[in-house]
Amino acid sequence: MTEKAGCLIPDDVAYNNYDVALTPDLKAFTFAGTVSVNLTVRRPVRTITLHAADLAVARENVLLHPDGAESVQPAGIQLDAEAQTAVLTFTDEIPAGGAVLEIGYSGTLNDKMAGFYRSRFVGPDGVERHLAATQFEATDARRALPCGDEPALKATFDVTLSVPPGLTALSNMPVRAQSVTPEGLAKFTFDRSPVMSSYLLAFIVGELEFIEGTTNNGTRVRVYTVPGKKEHGRFALETAIRVLEFYNEYFGIPYPLPKLDMVAIPDFAAGAMENWGLVTYRENALLIDPEHSASAAYQRVAEVVAHELAHQWFGNLVTMQWWTHLWLNEGFATWMASLAMDALFPEWDIWTQFVGDEYASALSLDGLRSSHAIEVEVGHPNEISQIFDSISYSKGASVIRMIHDFIGPDAFRTGLQNYLRRHAYANATTEDLWEALAEASGKPVRDIMDTWTKQAGYPLITVRAAGDGSLELSQERFLSGGETLTDAESRQTWDIPVALTVLTGGSSKPLPRFSCSGRSFTVKTDMPATAVTKLNAGQITLARVNYPPEQWGRLAESLRENALPPADRYGLISDALSLARAGRLPTGELLNLLASYLNETDYTVWNAALGALGAVANLVEETASERRYDAFACSVLSSVAAKLGWTERRSEAHTTKLLRGQIMGALGAYGDRATTEAAVSAFAGHFAGRRTLNPNLRAAVYATVAKQNLWSDLHIFQQLYGSATLQEERVRLLNAMGRFTDRGILAKVLEFAFDPRQVRSGDFIYVLAGMGTHAQGRRSAWEFITANWEQVSERYSGGGLKMLGRIIELPISGFNRDEDAGAVERFFAEHPAPSATRAIAESLERIRTRAAWYRRDRTVISEFLNRK
Repeated sequence: MTEKAGCLIPDDVAYNNYDVALTPDLKAFTFAGTVSVNLTVRRPVRTITLHAADLAVARENVLLHPDGAESVQPAGIQLDAEAQTAVLTFTDEIPAGGAVLEIGYSGTLNDKMAGFYRSRFVGPDGVERHLAATQFEATDARRALPCGDEPALKATFDVTLSVPPGLTALSNMPVRAQSVTPEGLAKFTFDRSPVMSSYLLAFIVGELEFIEGTTNNGTRVRVYTVPGKKEHGRFALETAIRVLEFYNEYFGIPYPLPKLDMVAIPDFAAGAMENWGLVTYRENALLIDPEHSASAAYQRVAEVVAHELAHQWFGNLVTMQWWTHLWLNEGFATWMASLAMDALFPEWDIWTQFVGDEYASALSLDGLRSSHAIEVEVGHPNEISQIFDSISYSKGASVIRMIHDFIGPDAFRTGLQNYLRRHAYANATTEDLWEALAEASGKPVRDIMDTWTKQAGYPLITVRAAGDGSLELSQERFLSGGETLTDAESRQTWDIPVALTVLTGGSSKPLPRFSCSGRSFTVKTDMPATAVTKLNAGQITLARVNYPPEQWGRLAESLRENALPPADRYGLISDALSLARAGRLPTGELLNLLASYLNETDYTVWNAALGALGAVANLVEETASERRYDAFACSVLSSVAAKLGWTERRSEAHTTKLLRGQIMGALGAYGDRATTEAAVSAFAGHFAGRRTLNPNLRAAVYATVAKQNLWSDLHIFQQLYGSATLQEERVRLLNAMGRFTDRGILAKVLEFAFDPRQVRSGDFIYVLAGMGTHAQGRRSAWEFITANWEQVSERYSGGGLKMLGRIIELPISGFNRDEDAGAVERFFAEHPAPSATRAIAESLERIRTRAAWYRRDRTVISEFLNRK
């Protein structure tokens, strides 16, 4: 474990319990605090070190009470801003044994969505108000109280909040007592928490309302919102109750707290946070308005709720030993959320969507040389915050899915239950999980999985047919840019669980799974000469697969016939795109594959096709080929668009509703005339109040309208934004504002979106996401960020998990020329961004990969379009 500034405090003192009392001032945006820490001095010391950041602590407000000895004040206090510690130095040696440390301190309710912070909202009467909330993961509990702020330093917490009368106060546990202070404040004292890590501590103070329900074993569940929105929490409440009941049964351990509160916070950096018993969310990750919410929003809310509630066991009950094992929390919760949603909403086809979302995200980031291993050494908080990424979440979830498939669902569940019981209220490592799964399955889980968690990247499996009906397979690390492997990269291998599907006579048949290791291996299949093999059936293994040219042709034919299951059809399109980008497959073959894409109706598979179309469209932006390519893309999409139409049918599938919005949005982006006319007409009717626009089509319609570059439409968007109360609708509008391509309009959009009086600072990312989809938007956003770097950096450097990295990455990662990469690199050489180094490195690699792809294949693309 690396020991860097801000990483580990000395282990000569154990922190057992914190009795913390806080008085927040929602007008001055400050808070006063006292904490009484019950501790054990393990060996005689003259210094006691706690984590503390942005807190004022005076020596006269600190007193140590050693058991059986006189109380003593420290001789001095050293606050180290870089290390984020408070070191108390005593004149005489503190003996080993028990002690109580009392500290009085004060802090600021900051506006950075980290630590103990303030959030702004407008009440039903139109008056602006504030609430106070917490976001402590990964290392920000130290901004609310001096403490041992490391996941392994578990303790119990007693919380008291003194707040203005009429406000609600919440913490992890139920209220034990309520009284009035001499100053007339309402004093809430909460039950003692279980033993838990400091990053799971939470408290919220503000004007809130709630709805509630109860699980079948008596757990009280509430959804809290700011006034006027509680009924929008109904779907989340119902889902949470069902999810808790599902987890109680699956884990074999009842939810261990007496209540579960879920709170929608107007200003929030991440999607949600799993504080034990008090889960916090962005509003658009918790609230649903049946009149204005899209089908995708229902799925998103269910997914986030299921993810956060999985953490109540996997993360909260059993916690990773150190942030190196973050994936144990996030990867598992991501996989578990899919398992729960599949059980609760089987009509959503979640596991196919998992392939198009989590699996795809993992392969995308992990194909970069700048990727990192699932288990990565981190120390300083700047490093820790940057690994909350697709490796920890999506690759972690995909690895869990892979081992679940390998050992089977019964052994997996048994091993998981044993793991949770064995490490309950304590900490664990990746090896502890592998040990429990190996015991339950009798299989060498750790030997296999170490190759997936302890090294970056994943394999490219190259298939060659042998003359005797067998397959010769070889593996090497896949790099998405096609770079030459270094000696170290060339030595990388993985233990690969592989499944095969054989196509014969227009149908597919799976073969038994097998495991491969080493540089090359042979698989006996006993297939007829006419059979076509699809490797990695179900897209279970994290790998790319390349076939001989004749095999690609036959697999392309199977796509046209829909002979393979959707996940496998997705995999072929996805692999073809990645191989073409890396120079391993001719780009002409990819385009031919897309050109014949006529019979597909699956949502996830179409997402792969849209991704491939968009990747090539990005290459030809601002070139002579751009208009011809747009026409080609429209021709590919026309058949499915005709089947879908603009009108929903009452009986159609959830995924069909998702697909319609995606296809119409893509046609609008590529400039299809009929789609544009329909979108403009629908928008005019919606704004005039003649007919309400279907929420499933709003994002597509808004983006298409923005592409027309009318100032009047910008004013309408801003008017709709100002009147919208549902965060989901506001996000759609912000994203649409980023889709204008006129540089003058975009300048006004950026001015509007960066003004915290107009748009919440945490929502600036939605405008940048829209701008990141096209060349003019990327250039406008990048110029704005560089011109206003001092403000951008100050606002977002400490603004919650990865905020600055997201602000930078959204506009720049879509650049496609070497000169763009050079400009970005030069800027950050002169303007370092320590909390965004990974995002910058990954973006630069993506830019240079696209630039190399375009240089290599621009003639091929042009010739293909000339033939169309």
